[in-house]
Parts: sequence; structure tokens; C-alpha cells
Amino acid sequence: MSGFKADPGSFRDPLSRVFVGHDAVYRAFTEMGKADLDAVWSKPFIEKWLKRGDLIATDFVSPASAPIEGDWATVMRHPKLPFISYPYEWTFSMLRDAALLQLKLTKTALKNGVGVKDATPYNVQFVGSKPVFIDAGSFEVRQPSDPWYGYLQFCQLYLYPLMLQAHLGVGFQPLLRGSVNGIDPVTMRKLLGAGKPWAPRRGRLTNVVFHAMAQQRFANSDVEIRKEASAAGMNPKILIATMEKLTKTIKKMSLSDKRSTWSEYSERGHYVESSLDEKERFVRDAVAIQHRSQVWDLGCNDGRFSHIASAHADSVVAADADPLVVDRLYRALKSEQNSKILPLYIDLADSGGGIGWRGMERPGFFNRGNPDVVLYLAVIHHMAITHNVPLGSQIDMLAELTPELVIEFPHNDDPMVQRLLRNKRDGIHADYTLSVFEKLLQARFDVRSSKLLDGGTRTIFHATRRD
Repeated sequence: MSGFKADPGSFRDPLSRVFVGHDAVYRAFTEMGKADLDAVWSKPFIEKWLKRGDLIATDFVSPASAPIEGDWATVMRHPKLPFISYPYEWTFSMLRDAALLQLKLTKTALKNGVGVKDATPYNVQFVGSKPVFIDAGSFEVRQPSDPWYGYLQFCQLYLYPLMLQAHLGVGFQPLLRGSVNGIDPVTMRKLLGAGKPWAPRRGRLTNVVFHAMAQQRFANSDVEIRKEASAAGMNPKILIATMEKLTKTIKKMSLSDKRSTWSEYSERGHYVESSLDEKERFVRDAVAIQHRSQVWDLGCNDGRFSHIASAHADSVVAADADPLVVDRLYRALKSEQNSKILPLYIDLADSGGGIGWRGMERPGFFNRGNPDVVLYLAVIHHMAITHNVPLGSQIDMLAELTPELVIEFPHNDDPMVQRLLRNKRDGIHADYTLSVFEKLLQARFDVRSSKLLDGGTRTIFHATRRD
């Protein structure tokens, strides 16, 4: 069927299904789903969202002409985004901006008599530094007694992670990667220290303590939440006020951590000025041989080489293992209104596989893209010495990932390598040598060019994968 496959993570909405192909995405709807669309998509606010780019570009196509399987009442067509990322790969500022977009759209819809079925960050994607709402089927006609059905989900996947990092300095990414449903209210209440005088108070009582109490109350009861909400007078004004309060709360949040292991450090401190210039020219010449669809910069730090690559590519995924460094890069890209470079928090030593249903609902990082070129600059020694990932395993990973590679190898006498070896047992990394690296590289790649950088302790290679 023209290469279009059902997305393994789209089953949670019984009224629609997503099909992904090489250059487009189709979203197909049942008769009930079509009825919601017919009632909602004629409203003016939808057109405004589309023009602003807050809502993903959408065209309706005939079900008969759509290259997908199944008997559907109506079908949407969307452009395929350069890369799909998940909230546990975002930084604090990215999750906060996604939360504010979710609140803005939900509030606007509510004012127009429209409900939003859910409130999950998995419905938001970043195109470069811009958050975009991608679940065009999330909207339905709201009944007068309807509560905000996405409130719990919003708390678990947006508010609580942000609160943890803003108030306690606890990174939310491992928690979100550990549970596709986020942090439940009872757990969050314990994490924030309910009832303790030092516990952060902004939003805690209403959105955490009361929510935890309500969850425990309804967990084993037959109470109908919709009737309870109706009896409590759950009208749009109350819900809008709740969303406005949440918006103010989230806007006031900021990162409590200002420094991290690598935030004040750059590998560039280990270069003489001429060698950095050489490295930039080498990367530029390698990437500029032809225009690229996508480049991955693994270990991007402040994004200097991501910017160089972006001049010769449609998109760049800039990944680093320090969330504070990536957060700074995101804010810089946002100020530039950069739509090409997507910054992500990715720890290569612990990037993880898929999560959710059967581990396939949200695929692992390495299963979501096919970069034309990978930049692997000043990364290999950190992985080999700090994390004990063998040189051969790294080369194998890169050979499976990309047909073309720009890789920098700091020699064993490089100052940074010596720093990493300082507290290691003598001889434990005796195989970390340039000759061993070159042998491993040449077994999987053909080296097109290489250069010993000024300073004499680092060599950079441009290589293409052997068929």
C-alpha cells in the first residue's frame, strides 16, 4: 500500500488511526470521528491556528484516494515532520513551551464550545525550535457538563515534571521515560513532601494534594465523574480560570539548576585557535559535498557544528547528554526562530529502547531516523573511557546508523583523554589508541579524508560506509 504503515502509537484514540509513509502522514477517522471533525473544523479558530503554525498543516482527502488500508469515513493528510521526538528527550524550556501551547489551544477551543480530548505532550512536536500541535483529531463538540478530561493527563505529563525540576532540581526525563503515562498524583504528592513547611507551594495544594485525594477517592468507587463535575457546576468559566491559573504558574517556573557537569565546559578549550578553525573547515567541506536531507550532530554541545551543517541540510538533530547545555541551545535557537535545528537531550550511553505498549508505542531514538551524515565530534573518548563502551561497539553503531560519518578521535596523549584516564586503573584502556581506532574504522568505512589538527593530539576523519 505505497509504503504507508499504521503508526504503532496511534491506537489509543478509538476514533482514528495514523499511517506514516516516506513523505506524508495520513490520519483516518471512523464515522464518529468524522462527526466531530464536521462540527469543529469549520470554526474560524482552526484556520488561525493553521496560519500561525500552531496546528500541523492539514488537508482533507478522499478515503478512496488515500494509500492506506481500512474502511474510513474521512482522511486527513499532513506533511511528514523531519524527526519525531518525545518529552523525555526535551529540556525544561521545551516542555514548558509545549505545556503553554497545550493550554492556549485548549482554552481557545473551550471558548468556542469545543473540547480537547486529551492533554499529552506526545501530541506536540518541535519543528526546529517551534512547538506544533500534531493531533488534528483531538477536538470534539463539548457538552455543557463535560469536565476538562485532559486535566489529569496535563498534570502527570506536563505540570508535575516541570514542578519537580523547577522546585526540587530533579530532572524529569528519566521519570517520563520510565512511564508513558507520566507521574501520578499520589507519587507526586510524596515527591514534593506533602504537608512539610519547606515543600514548594505554588500550585501544589490544588493540582497535587487535592488531585491525589480525588484519585484515591475514585479509584475503587462507582462514582461517575461527569455527573460529579456537572453537579459541581463545571462550566467553561471555571475551566478557563483553571487554565489561566495554570498558565501563570508555568510561566513563573524556571530552572533551579544554573550549572551542570558540562555547562561551563567546552571541548574547544582543548584546541589551539588554528585547530578549531581547521575543524570547522573540515566539517563544512565534508557536509557541503552535496545537499543533505538530515544530519545528526551527536554530542552537539552549544550547537556550533550543528549550525555549520544546517547550511547544507534540510534539518539537523542536535543531541547532547547534558540537559542544561541543550536547554541553553534551545533558547538560543528559539531567539533565532530557527526551524532547522532540533535540540534534544540524548545520553548515548543510556538512550533507551522503546516504551509503552510492547515497547513499540514510542520507538527508541535510533529507530526514528536515517541521517545522511552523522557528526561524532569529541564524543568517542567520553563513551570509551567514562562509560566503557568499546571503540568497536561505537563504530558498529555508527555503521548501522549512517552511510557517512565525520568523526574526531582525540589521541591517548590528548589533555582531555588524560583527564578522563586520571582516575582509571592503569592499563584498563590500553586499546584506546589511534592505530586501533583506525583499524576498526577502516573495517566498516572507507576513509575519504583525514586531518591531524594543530596541536597534534586530535585527528578528524570523513568516512563513507562500505556496502
